[in-house]
Amino acid sequence: MQLITSLDIRNSEYLSKNRLISYHHQLRLIFSLGNQVKNVLEIGIFNSLLTDILKNNGYNVTTADVDPNLKPEMILDLTTDFSLPKDKFEAIVLFQVLEHFPYEQSEQALKKLAEATKKFLVISIPCCTEYFALQIKTSFSERPRHLLINVPKFWTTKPVCNEHYWEMGLKGYPKKRILNSVAKVGLTVKQEFIDPTNPYHYFLVLEKNGGNI
Repeated sequence: MQLITSLDIRNSEYLSKNRLISYHHQLRLIFSLGNQVKNVLEIGIFNSLLTDILKNNGYNVTTADVDPNLKPEMILDLTTDFSLPKDKFEAIVLFQVLEHFPYEQSEQALKKLAEATKKFLVISIPCCTEYFALQIKTSFSERPRHLLINVPKFWTTKPVCNEHYWEMGLKGYPKKRILNSVAKVGLTVKQEFIDPTNPYHYFLVLEKNGGNI
């Protein structure tokens, strides 16, 4: 797996409008868990934006990444037989991370994360589709209306991003397979969400079965 700091990505390029939309939903979904969550482990960092906002809202956040150049508090390689303190974090969050290594390793990492979290796992993964999205916003309504038609690209195995091993919707990776993996490791889907303005990111709030909620 190639380290993100080796890709020469500028923050100004990384923080696109679509990515900022995703940051909004990352925060919104974590906030939606309310006072059930105080201690958060964020896995996979590029900047401190999410961490800083969570800390400013009273969360205790620990950062983890495989890339030491990002200066995480914890060096963590999800492709190894890693261990995490169990029941320390009410929520473990990782966004656009699991697809960066082969699916079998992703599933194994998901299992170990499910064992480690006290309550929730909040993730996003890429959703590869051909889509048509329409937004209607008027002065008469506070919230815009959306129409989204998307078709998984089941006829191809090529991810949108060259750094990805797989993406949901591609041949061999239907949504059903991902949800089966979630259930197999002892997690239940509490929320799932796609923003029509950026349907490439598919969000899941996963609850630990039998968790002390």
